[in-house]
Amino acid sequence: MSTWDAANNLEELSYKLSNIRDVVELIAQGVDDPHSGALWAVYSMMDDLQSKIYIQSEMVMNLHRAESKKAKK
Repeated sequence: MSTWDAANNLEELSYKLSNIRDVVELIAQGVDDPHSGALWAVYSMMDDLQSKIYIQSEMVMNLHRAESKKAKK
């Protein structure tokens, strides 16, 4: 797998996780249950994971750019 493909796959995962996180947020907003705090905890964890995936994607994309630049020389 190329670094370009890896970066795209990571971005796709981040996008899908963002969509799931948004659904969890909507559910948590509409729940008058004392356990809804658990939904907010899940939301927070998903938000953290999405941020980490995004950072990894940027790192892989930067690696791809460096490899492409090196190959052109």
